[in-house]
Order: sequence, then structure tokens, then C-alpha cells
Amino acid sequence: MKRIGFSFLIVSIVVFLVSCGTPKVDPMALSIVPADTEQVQVPQVCRAQYETRQLRVAVVDFQNNTTFGKMTGSNTAIRGQGTRTHVEGGVAGAVVAPGAVGVGYVGASKTKVKYSKDINTFMRQISPNIGAYAQSAVEDIVVNMGGVEVFTRANIQQVMQEQGFQMNVADPNTLVQLGKIAGVSYIITGSVDNIKAEYVPPSKKKKSDNALANLALSILEATTEGWNVNVEMTVKIIDVATGRIIASKKVKGRELAGKQPNFNPELIITAAKKAMGEAALDIKPELSQLFAVKGYIIQLRGNKQVALVNLGRANGIKPGQKLVAYDFMEIRDPFKGTHTCSKAKIPVELIVSDQVDENQCWVKIEGDEQHKKRLKIGTLVQRAKLAGQGLMDKLF
Repeated sequence: MKRIGFSFLIVSIVVFLVSCGTPKVDPMALSIVPADTEQVQVPQVCRAQYETRQLRVAVVDFQNNTTFGKMTGSNTAIRGQGTRTHVEGGVAGAVVAPGAVGVGYVGASKTKVKYSKDINTFMRQISPNIGAYAQSAVEDIVVNMGGVEVFTRANIQQVMQEQGFQMNVADPNTLVQLGKIAGVSYIITGSVDNIKAEYVPPSKKKKSDNALANLALSILEATTEGWNVNVEMTVKIIDVATGRIIASKKVKGRELAGKQPNFNPELIITAAKKAMGEAALDIKPELSQLFAVKGYIIQLRGNKQVALVNLGRANGIKPGQKLVAYDFMEIRDPFKGTHTCSKAKIPVELIVSDQVDENQCWVKIEGDEQHKKRLKIGTLVQRAKLAGQGLMDKLF
């Protein structure tokens, strides 16, 4: 049953990938009809919705709450005999290996594991810099997402050096002070909470005559066998103006670190770094909403088949992304007499096509014809919430 279920999953993935291509458009082949020239009428009270400002964001080092740290490892394995592993300067983390289960596998002074092959003795200095790498992984996400000015690690270190500032990543008040000195609106920080390495031995299942089942089994083996390294992180966003933590999310990532049963701390650390990069993807939905990229329609063509929007590569816009369009209405409170702005999504999809320039892009408009009529020149658009890790990220 499990094989059938996994086979169905693989087929579904293939169908999904085939059906999710970026739309290709040729706007110049479409004429402009009278309906394409309609201008949006924005109530005065709603004009502020069009205002944009580029936020400045700093991503600082994450706190390392794991047992991985600077360590000196000495590993000796002899064919047919046990291995004694000793590490100075800390425990390596939670390890589940053939014959050894628990926290502190390389930190336990007399742990014995049987290996079937020889490995060379090694004595090395391993400095994972876990917190710094987590910072780098999240910073990459923010930079590639676009829409904000990123105050880089080098900028932060320069400010700290010039101001003689001592930063404590565990203290939000210290981070807020740094943010005010650096002139940033938000600070992103957090912690790496756990790194777990578990060895999954090779499968003993035999291949069948079913080609699809064999494909599913091969993919299952490729994505699970060997050293599975799981990482757990917490990402926090601090509003510098108020000092409040406005978002906090736990994210997870997984990566393989080779199929040999021999425990190699360096491979585990390398896989952990990659897993952090995958885990960081899951903060994209929150970041893309907080740092929303918005613009407006500057041209419509083909009776509202396509639209030109004043957002492009400089704003982090990429082919295949979706935009949301909005209608506005002025609302008068019957008792207070005050006027407020009401914003509502227009139920259509604006999909970014293959035509993306530095400061503008063409989008394909999909939806009911009645709803498409509500799109006009000047209609406000905003990039839709970005997705986190996809299924393929989690599998591979």
C-alpha cells in the first residue's frame, strides 16, 4: 500500500510540474480597445494606499542553542573492531547511528560503533559558526525576495565598530538599540534550536516488475537513506520603532549527508547548513506580507487579457509570481460622520509572464469576464504572498 501511495505521489508531482509553467505573452500582438483605456477613480481618503517607501531591514546573527560548537574531533576506526570517539570542547549534537543512539554521540567518551570499512584517523578543528550561517541563510531570502533595502552583515559590523557597540543577540533591547543606531525599520534574528543527525540504513526491498513502483522506490531510497540531518530554527522579526516582536515562527529543514555509516562531523555540519537554507524558505510567506511590494496598472491590452504593471526585477518580481488587484471605496460612518477607506480584492489572478524588465512587467489576467472589467488603468496591485518550501524542497 505504501508503494502505491508513493507512486501516486510521484505521478502527481510530475503532472503538477508540467502544468505550472510561466505564461508567455505577446502584448504587442493585442490591440487596445476602449475598455482598456478606462481610468480608475480613487477616493481622496484612499490615496494613501498608493504611497510606498523602501524599508531598511537588518538580519543579525542567530543564537546557537544547539550542542554543536567549536570542537576538536579525533576519530579512529579499525576493521571489525569498535570505534572510540572523543571530542574536546563540546557535544556534537543529537546523533542516532548504527549501534549508538542519543545526545552526545561524539561527546560520549566510550561510545562503540561497529564499522565494516576502514577510515583514516583525523584530528581537525571544526568551527561550524551555526548562528552566522543561519543569519546568512535568512539574509539571502530577504535579498532575493526584493522590496526592501538590506543592511548587510558588513554594514552592521562597521556600525558596531564605529560606535563601540556590543551586541547580545539574545537581548531584544540591545538589538533595538542597534537598529536605531543603524537607521533600520526592522531587525530579523532568531535561534538555531536543534540539529539532529540520524542514520537510515539502505533498504533491503527488492525491485518488482512494476516500473512506476520501482521509480517510487528509487526516489524514496534517494531521499531517505544515509545520514538524515534535521534542523529546527526560530525566526523573529522586531519592529525597531516599538521594540515589539511582531512575528515569530519555528521552521524546519532536512538534508542528507552521505550514505556511508561512518559518522563524519564535517559532513553533518555541511548538511546542516544546507538544511538551514531550506528552513529559511518557510519564513517567506510572512516576510512577503510584511514587506509587501505594490504598484499599479499602467496599460491594458486585448480587452483586459494582459496588463503592464510598474513593478519589475528591481522590486524582486519574477516570472510565475502572482499579483493581487484591489478596488477602493470611501465609507462614511453614519454616527461619527468620519470617512474611511475600504479596500477589497478583485477576484482575478494576475500572473507575471516571461516579459519582466527592470521596472515593469506584463501580467496575464485570468478570471471571470465580469470581474476582469473592474481592472482599470491605475488599479492598485500587490505581490501575492510568497510560498515557503515546496514539496520538492522537502523531498530532496
